[in-house]
Amino acid sequence: MSKSSKKKKVVTEERYHGPLITNEVSLSYIKFFPWIMLPITTFLYFAGSYVDRIGIIKVLFLSCILINGFSIIFGLFNSLVNRLKSLTYILIGLVAWTVLVSFTFIGLLMFTSVEDSISARTVNDSSFTLFYLIPILLLFVGMTLMYAWYYLPQNQGKIWKINQWETYKVNSKKKEWLFNILGVIGIMLLFIAVMTGFIERIFGLFLGMLMTLTFPAVIVDAVYAAIYIRKHPEYEELT
Repeated sequence: MSKSSKKKKVVTEERYHGPLITNEVSLSYIKFFPWIMLPITTFLYFAGSYVDRIGIIKVLFLSCILINGFSIIFGLFNSLVNRLKSLTYILIGLVAWTVLVSFTFIGLLMFTSVEDSISARTVNDSSFTLFYLIPILLLFVGMTLMYAWYYLPQNQGKIWKINQWETYKVNSKKKEWLFNILGVIGIMLLFIAVMTGFIERIFGLFLGMLMTLTFPAVIVDAVYAAIYIRKHPEYEELT
């Protein structure tokens, strides 16, 4: 696997990346993430879109297949990646989007297909579909805007407590009881979900929300990297 090396001038500082992610998006991502996502999106295209009368799911995952397939071919040529770095970062952002789409769709299948066979028909016919999709879409828009806000020049470098857990725990021992209470509540909700038979729906919703809370950070960082690399073309290249 090709390694990613960074060539910087002395005056060039490390590229800013927003909260939640510990490292910035790298060109090397184009080398392995599409290979992971192509079989997953292909499987969901055939399995998840079974009896898809509307056709939205087929179009969605066909787009994911094309994005990952093109990214695989594109990533085979280091010279092309280094020549078109901005495009590479955009492709990485799109691949991250396919990750988000795939796993939120899996969460949707879990949320709507408790006792039925898993297929597009159960998703289309279920009364729970909108109760899943609307919050997820709103959360995606909200998190994308929030992460983008941290990339504005006047906001870069601000400390976000959720990305400083170790410091936050040390300086906030008085709030340790709050974490204990939340843990107890979580166990109680899990027990209720198991007893009432809604465990699959709970985990489906949790999976969708977890992915939607985190992956917009990667997408936004990839877009920012595509903009940044145009001004600092020497910052990173594959060797």
